[in-house]
Amino acid sequence: MKRYSVVIWIGLLFWGLTGCSDFLEEESNGIAYATNCKALDELLVGSGYMEHKVVNSMESTLDPKGKKGSVYFPWLLVMDDDAEGFLAGDFSATSPYTKLYGYYTWQAEPNNVESVLYTDQNWSRLYEHIGVANVVLDKVEEFTHDTESARNAIRGQAHFIRATDYYFLVNFYAKAYDPITAASDLGVPIKTTPYVVDENYVRDPVASVYNLIVDDLKKAIHYLDGYEPTTKRRATKAAAQVFLSRVYCYMGQWDSVPALCNAVLSNNLKYSLKDLKKVYPMVSTSKDTSWMDTNSPEVIFTQGSNSINGVFALMKSSSGSEKKSMAAFRISDDLVNTFKKRTNEATGEKDCRPDVFFKTDAFHCYYLPRKTKATAEGAKNQEYQFVSDVFTLRVSEAYLNLAEAYAMTDQEGLARETLGKLMEMRIQNLQPITESGEALVKLIREERRRELCFEGHRWFDLRRYAVSPKYPELKSLRHKTYDYSYAGNSAPGIYNGYYLLPEYPDGGWVFKIPTDEIKQTEGAIVDNNREDCMFYGN
Repeated sequence: MKRYSVVIWIGLLFWGLTGCSDFLEEESNGIAYATNCKALDELLVGSGYMEHKVVNSMESTLDPKGKKGSVYFPWLLVMDDDAEGFLAGDFSATSPYTKLYGYYTWQAEPNNVESVLYTDQNWSRLYEHIGVANVVLDKVEEFTHDTESARNAIRGQAHFIRATDYYFLVNFYAKAYDPITAASDLGVPIKTTPYVVDENYVRDPVASVYNLIVDDLKKAIHYLDGYEPTTKRRATKAAAQVFLSRVYCYMGQWDSVPALCNAVLSNNLKYSLKDLKKVYPMVSTSKDTSWMDTNSPEVIFTQGSNSINGVFALMKSSSGSEKKSMAAFRISDDLVNTFKKRTNEATGEKDCRPDVFFKTDAFHCYYLPRKTKATAEGAKNQEYQFVSDVFTLRVSEAYLNLAEAYAMTDQEGLARETLGKLMEMRIQNLQPITESGEALVKLIREERRRELCFEGHRWFDLRRYAVSPKYPELKSLRHKTYDYSYAGNSAPGIYNGYYLLPEYPDGGWVFKIPTDEIKQTEGAIVDNNREDCMFYGN
């Protein structure tokens, strides 16, 4: 569908905080009028939900800037401890390693390529989606000639979309939710009206942003009751329930999680785990990735792009015995080792997920993610089957959120039972789970890392664990860097040292606010402090 093709009252491509800025302000691009809920529904699909785009392994460029038409947040895949860079051959200005280097090394100004700064448009792009949701929520109240169920479907989707976008904004541009300081920590500006306010907006507290997210998701759950879309790219009641359970885990409000997760898990005819023990023996002869596409019973909802095959790119043969130069990312040894912890020859326990989740670069034997297909080219509608690597809700997250909530509220038997249901579908000859207390919470966190790797969770989880009111966990991160060897296409890069991101909140755990937004509000929006990380040479 062509974006903005719907006939509707809208001048919301950019929304400004002040009467003359570009952010959160209506820009006059023509006035039209919607006549029914169908038009609003098409607007949500075309401009409210995150755009669907797939980057293939054969593409050598990524656009991390966040502008329209580009993938969403590819750098989210390389900032944590699950990714590591690798080089081969000569320098390439368009390689994933070059494009995402500022984020990979946690620079104070990560929005640069080859030290040339560019404008971070992720902020404005997310607020554009919010602007669409605000207009739709206002406009839908006029269509009393439509059925109440049709209006509720629009209301529920718009509330869900707005919650999604504020979730990303507050987790990119503000500190993690700390129950002690959330009421005073600076979050992001809140705007829920469709009209322009002639004033300088300020950053609302983190607690206020989260309260809006919770309120929106509660409304989404209410309005989406009975709404059954035919695609997993539309919000549903179950999607809102799982997402709200995640938000409650972030807030440390674990008592509110079980009812939400159990409501989804009880619907086992619609959503269910795939037994990966039955999948991994076939990996050598077939690519069974159907458990991680829109046809999978594990997937509840997905929106946004998939850039995993572009970020974690394979070395490829070019002509004859030569090999193409490549500078990209691979799975870190640290993550690989966490999977090895679940394999024990003495007991016969074996974690089957690496055989299904990973693939190997044939030239350097690096592990690369393979949760989705290797390419979207070829088969009809294959691109549409790809799920997002930054926002996908799966039934396994419901198990993990529920297990975390039980463990954190001292219901350890239920926590072990819940976690076991997930692990039994992933691990051969699973041994009894006997951990308790902090050890049980640590196991649940490790399982969350293993199960949800490269789905946009790990960076946010590391931040929230650091401020958890129970069993806080602080971790510094280390990313190795390399120089080009210039010794032929297949020659590996030369290790030259590493960058160290100190424990939260020091260093680069929070992004700076885009400079244009600070200028346009005459300094009313206060920037974040973000420092370059230390480099330690070889």
